[in-house]
Amino acid sequence: MPQAANFQLKSHDGISGERIARYSFPKNHFSSNQKTVSLPSSPHEFSRSQHSLESRTSGFAPTEDMVATWNKVLGSSTLQNRPLLPFNEWNIDFSELTVGTRVGIGFFGEVFRGIWNGTDVAIKIFLEQDLTAENMEDFCNEISLLSRLRHPNVILFLGACTKPPHLSMVTEYMEMGSLYYLIHMSGQSKKISWRRRLKMLRDICRGLMCIHRMTIAHRDLKSANCLVNKHWTVKICDLGLSRVMTQVPMRDSSSAGTPEWMAPELIRNEPFTEKCDVFSLGVIMWELCTLRRPWEGVPPMQVIYAVAHEGVRLEIPEGPLGKLISDCWAEPEERPSCEEILTRLNECEYTLC
Repeated sequence: MPQAANFQLKSHDGISGERIARYSFPKNHFSSNQKTVSLPSSPHEFSRSQHSLESRTSGFAPTEDMVATWNKVLGSSTLQNRPLLPFNEWNIDFSELTVGTRVGIGFFGEVFRGIWNGTDVAIKIFLEQDLTAENMEDFCNEISLLSRLRHPNVILFLGACTKPPHLSMVTEYMEMGSLYYLIHMSGQSKKISWRRRLKMLRDICRGLMCIHRMTIAHRDLKSANCLVNKHWTVKICDLGLSRVMTQVPMRDSSSAGTPEWMAPELIRNEPFTEKCDVFSLGVIMWELCTLRRPWEGVPPMQVIYAVAHEGVRLEIPEGPLGKLISDCWAEPEERPSCEEILTRLNECEYTLC
């Protein structure tokens, strides 16, 4: 497996323009006009938003086309003939929400801190320009999957507003933001002890075990989609690109993932299993070991070509986690299960702590 030491790549013509557009990735991961990074990342990052939600949604009324598109999505095969919200209690009227400061940008829409029933919550809200049929399907997909998951290491779904134009999803609020923010932007990374890093990895692994047990592949697992609460518990979020698995490897032509964390089979649009998430978990392990951004300074298109077509991987760090990271980056059928990873993480604690 080639590694990224002294890694340099020339541009390659083998990547289509469509794929380049699909996987565009900004240098500033938190640019307010990008949708490739799923947050909330930081409880403070967007507290000085230039425009309030009210100013951007004033006069925002549902059009006939918007309602027709929404009704068509609700009646599509996406929901497999099931109601979007099987329990009436999960239906939230937008007027019940107090929307506060913006804390992040999701794959679609924006995420705000808010209050619902006197409780701090995170509210993912569609903006008008995001109300496309594809994004509506991703919104329904995320609600359908997340509402089925109940685990201490998966973000808690509380309800949703399902009446255009205020399509929104409400989840628990995670006070410390994303793991990406903590590692790379908070200035606190060197204060995170090895014991805490291993606990965070075990949290992510347990959450992923729950997701996989429900035959779901996340497909966009990364440190920005792992949120941290005030007790330092880590929970997986953002299932908008997730897919329910079948008994054989699946193929899905829709975009998925973020290049720096993405399994090569997903980049190549090949059939995939839940082991694509194990590859991404290995990148998160690498981040917590090195406290560095994966592929920092390497253009995304070069990352895509190197990982998917040349077999290049990030340089394996020394120490007991190195072999586990390497195993997570093996061929899909050779990658360890989440159960095995959890056992090996427990064994690493005796060595590192």
